[in-house]
Amino acid sequence: MRTRYARFLWGMQWALLAILLGGCATLFNRPSQQVPVHSLPPAAEVFVDGAYLGTTPITLQLERRSEHEVVVRLGGREQSVTLRSGVDGTYVAVDLAPGLVTAAAGALVLATTDFASLSPLGRAIPGMAAIGIAVGLSSAAINVTVDAATGRWYHLTPGEVLVVFD
Repeated sequence: MRTRYARFLWGMQWALLAILLGGCATLFNRPSQQVPVHSLPPAAEVFVDGAYLGTTPITLQLERRSEHEVVVRLGGREQSVTLRSGVDGTYVAVDLAPGLVTAAAGALVLATTDFASLSPLGRAIPGMAAIGIAVGLSSAAINVTVDAATGRWYHLTPGEVLVVFD
């Protein structure tokens, strides 16, 4: 049987894990994404959202949370590709998982523990489990908010542009 202090430390470990693992996209993604643009034949002009950026082959650094229109011109011919911005579900899951696991662990402790028997005063002290739930849900909310606001949740598709002129 665990002592009250062991349960407290167990809960704190889960809370700390949720906080440390949160904001995953912020840790691993930049707000911009590299998008290589190639053409056959090479040396075609590349315009993004109306602005000239260079000639192919080129790697563009584009904001993830916005759609972009890429126009490739060679001579009198041109082709356009729309880069669409979408949410990367992997990062959403990784942002939510630690916080929700922490909250679930806190709820489990709250539901299965006889807090009155743990209290030196002989009365219930469910605060530790409630703190676990609050920390878990808060951590998930913060992670989601940060990653969505910075645009790091998003991914541009297609992730590479190849234009072939006949």
